[in-house]
Amino acid sequence: MSTNFIKRIPSEPGRWRAIILALLMHLILLLILWFSVSWQNQKPVAVEAEIWSPQSSVVAPPPPPPPITPPEPAPEPVKAPELVKKIEPVKPVNTAPTENVKKNADIALEKEKKRKEQQDLKDKAEALKKEKLAKEKEKKESDKIAELLRKKQAEEAKKVEEAEHKKQVEEEKRKLAEEQRQKQEEAVAAQRAKARHEEDMKRLASEASGAGNAEKASSGKPDAAYARKIADRIRSNTILSLNDMTGNPTVEFRIDLLPDGSLRDVQLIKKSGVDVFDQAVRRAIERSAPFPADPSTGRVPSSIVISHRPKD
Repeated sequence: MSTNFIKRIPSEPGRWRAIILALLMHLILLLILWFSVSWQNQKPVAVEAEIWSPQSSVVAPPPPPPPITPPEPAPEPVKAPELVKKIEPVKPVNTAPTENVKKNADIALEKEKKRKEQQDLKDKAEALKKEKLAKEKEKKESDKIAELLRKKQAEEAKKVEEAEHKKQVEEEKRKLAEEQRQKQEEAVAAQRAKARHEEDMKRLASEASGAGNAEKASSGKPDAAYARKIADRIRSNTILSLNDMTGNPTVEFRIDLLPDGSLRDVQLIKKSGVDVFDQAVRRAIERSAPFPADPSTGRVPSSIVISHRPKD
């Protein structure tokens, strides 16, 4: 066992009290010794006496003085026995730990070891608890993010589905409108064919009755000013957004007219390359009918060829 464990050895109890009592006893003994020596050194008092006899009237001479003897030396004072307590030498303190100290130190070390082990277990349990809580929190956050991502994907899928459905509906509407337009065009074409048939029958009847010259005059080539007037009228009725078009393509139509200016037939001679523009010009021709008569002849020409460009 390491000696560093014992940092301070406790002193013996009552040590200072014993030292103070020993000093006090020494002081008392010294006082007693001093008084006894002082009492032995006092000198004895000498007493002289004269004896008178009544029968003698003569005064006897005084006796010679006794010889002076030197005083006897005073006996040495008897020293009282010293009541000095024998002070035993202070035994050196054994710095080495005793068996009890070793046992206590071992017990303390064992308790400290157990306390550290319990503290380590407590710290580990706390760390595991914190780690578990952190993992649960991270899992909750990841689940929340996954849920938000799933909702976002579902919303995007729903938007795509709605867009596809809307596109499909618009396509169906466009197809239906195209079919209706084709049906209308077919109906118009049928009406025009019927009108052409009737016109042909009238023309044949007119030729048979000698009115062929008038028909020829009405079917001649129209005047250039009249053709520009018809083209301007068709251009004013053309409805088209020019922002989506590039360039300035040209489209040409041949318009067959009846004597009253109504349409007999519309034929596309030259395509512009932009179907939307071609269809818009065709609809503008249909909206422009009936056409007025040529001022130079006073009659409606049987056929007119127009060219149209969107940016003219």
